[in-house]
Amino acid sequence: MTDAGSGWQTAAPADLGAEAPVLRARSGDRDAFGELVERHWNEMVALARTTLAGDAEAEDLVQESFVHAWQRLASLRRPESFPAWLRRIVVRRCLRWARRNPPRQEIPEGAAAGPGEERLDVARVLAALAQRQRAVIYLTEVEGWTPRETARILGLLPATVRVHRFRALKRLRLLLGGDR
Repeated sequence: MTDAGSGWQTAAPADLGAEAPVLRARSGDRDAFGELVERHWNEMVALARTTLAGDAEAEDLVQESFVHAWQRLASLRRPESFPAWLRRIVVRRCLRWARRNPPRQEIPEGAAAGPGEERLDVARVLAALAQRQRAVIYLTEVEGWTPRETARILGLLPATVRVHRFRALKRLRLLLGGDR
């Protein structure tokens, strides 16, 4: 939320309570970190599955990401940025894993199917995107992050995020048979 008078970003009232578990976890409280894991687990697994195109490794990589976050929690400067910091850890770990384990096959062109198979086909079409493009599409189109926010999460320039998004959407239109 932006303060109209100063232009400074201010935390929404609901966000103020979100910092407490981070602060407690930073001081070594394992139960507080357990709260953070419970709060963010499903979102991080969804992000990992999207980045990896539903790979079975997603949950393991998220677990490794939480371990890494616990070990590096003292380096987090702003507790309110914990979710974005964690997303960045998850995405980077997934991209690293994907580079080391390239996909075995790509879906054929024109893989659109009937209405009953729409969800499965969407997953298959998303699998045809490069991992970084999938991450960009997930963060911008599903999570609603701006290119600047997405760039910060992925460690990219905003212009690079826009290029990945443009290319991913173009490829999705082609694969889904759209003419736009």
